[in-house]
Amino acid sequence: MSGDDELGFRELLRKSIVDGIQIENPVILKGQYKRAYDLLRDSIDAGVTPCLVGPPGVGKSLLARKIAGDSARGFYEVFFDENMTPSRLVGAFDPALVVRRGRKVESFEPGPLMRAMVEGGLFVAHELNRATEFCQNSLIAPLEERHYYLYPFGMIKADDEFAFVATQNPVETSGTYRLSRVLVDRIGCWIRLGYPTRETEIEILKVNAPAYDLPEDVLNKIYDIVNDTRGNSDLEIPASPRAGIYLTRLVDKFRERFEGTDETIRFFAPSVLAKEMRVRNPQKTVEGIVEEILANRLG
Repeated sequence: MSGDDELGFRELLRKSIVDGIQIENPVILKGQYKRAYDLLRDSIDAGVTPCLVGPPGVGKSLLARKIAGDSARGFYEVFFDENMTPSRLVGAFDPALVVRRGRKVESFEPGPLMRAMVEGGLFVAHELNRATEFCQNSLIAPLEERHYYLYPFGMIKADDEFAFVATQNPVETSGTYRLSRVLVDRIGCWIRLGYPTRETEIEILKVNAPAYDLPEDVLNKIYDIVNDTRGNSDLEIPASPRAGIYLTRLVDKFRERFEGTDETIRFFAPSVLAKEMRVRNPQKTVEGIVEEILANRLG
């Protein structure tokens, strides 16, 4: 990249920086989502750590973002997996700065958890049951005592507005770790989310494609196809509402290219639905299951 290109990129980067939390998709606060939102808000106000439990794509992250925005808190998040380390979570000293300045505050690069604690923000631990034992241990003191011992500074006390929200997938989902008893005891409110009702999910499809105008019968057909994956015993992870949103957008935008909406759905559905689905039965494939569902619904 040339010098001019580098300067141009940096200028574009400055213009792209935004203040506050940008929620791109509207939140439907009905049914289970209204109850979950109220429980999240009340738990945080009472100083109780909540955890949203539900399958991927049902809106756990979106609810946490809305809570942060509505409470005017800074928003910090981490997606746990086996590659997440305590140093990335809490922060670490910059070796070059340590050489020049020593182990001082100016040499410390804070991680998202430390930033949320010091600034009084909302920290969201996504997929907490994918956190390793080492990362789980790093969360115990901030959750209960609201402090963290950071050598060589000593005890770092969290701001009064600091809040912690966890999310996790159902325990039967593969690739998860067992949460320690100590950590579980520090999470005081467990909020369970399932897949939304037909009425709510179709409304989710509509509000997430506001410029589109698919007929009601087509929206129902998309919902039925997505919902059929959830009742399939051969699937460990079915299609989520997020997949339905993507399929709705594609079908509406490109339906003129095909002979009808059924053909449009048939063209896009395998690629959209298969991206997040995972089979439980080794004798089945995601593609085969999707084709069976499409044949049943579309003929």
